[in-house]
Amino acid sequence: MKILIIDRFPQNFLNSLAEKEVEVNYFPNRARTEILTLLPEYDILIMNSRIQLDKEAIDLAKKLKLVVRAGVGMDHIDVDYLNEKGVRVENTKGGNANAVGEHTVGMLLAMRNKLVRANDEVKQFRWEREKNRGWEIGGKTIGIIGYGHTGRSVAKKLSGFGSELLAYDKYLSDYGDEYVEESSLHAIQEKADILSIHIPLSPETREWVNLAFFSSFKKPIYFLNLARGPIVKIADLLQAMDQGLVLAAALDVLPNEKLDRLSDEEKLLYEDLFARENVMLSPHIGGWTRESLENINQMILNFVDETLDLG
Repeated sequence: MKILIIDRFPQNFLNSLAEKEVEVNYFPNRARTEILTLLPEYDILIMNSRIQLDKEAIDLAKKLKLVVRAGVGMDHIDVDYLNEKGVRVENTKGGNANAVGEHTVGMLLAMRNKLVRANDEVKQFRWEREKNRGWEIGGKTIGIIGYGHTGRSVAKKLSGFGSELLAYDKYLSDYGDEYVEESSLHAIQEKADILSIHIPLSPETREWVNLAFFSSFKKPIYFLNLARGPIVKIADLLQAMDQGLVLAAALDVLPNEKLDRLSDEEKLLYEDLFARENVMLSPHIGGWTRESLENINQMILNFVDETLDLG
């Protein structure tokens, strides 16, 4: 079998693949047009998110048996069409859940306790205690929207803080557990002090978090998004903050993460967002730990082994 890899992977992963009875071609810098010319030759495609795997690309991949996405989001892959063609499609769901859980808690603690500003001020020889008085998580109600692997990881880690944890997932039932109470979206909107989003990007969820969404909460909230950037309409988030609906926001993701290729409108929005003291940002690293990388790579190797066993 022949394996095509079109995104960057560490050398130890490539070495592990090379030990198998396969031919591996690693082209992490090829443009989409070049990749399309290569696809007809390959049985397995390993990718991240560099190209759209759409109908045009899939129709060229006549021999394809397996597509593995190193990560979770599948909005750039036409999964339904691949399934119609009899191609197995896998992602590495759960591989970085622990990392995202830890990052979520870290951002929440830093945001509630003003740690970034306090750190910066002390380094400037400013000892501002009262100004940096924080808010505890204990005793607050935390809403978690999306209760898959990452939502569960977040809940598990927050369960020791003495908070009330409510989870809502439109596509699950009977998911209440030792960490969360299964809840409706309405109940979260009525009770939440803090909201954390852990849902996939889809046509349904694109810009789902908008001004109307924030306006539906009974209390002002602290807001975290460690899912996908386009779920949140940034202009509306800024408006919600101006109106006091959102007290502070922590974002690990943005709608356009190519900061060197922003439109004029995006640049203006980002300048406003980045200038706000009550906004905390990180560059999509919530699931980007060394351990999560090992987990994800091992999952990919397992998927390849299963395909080789089937022949």
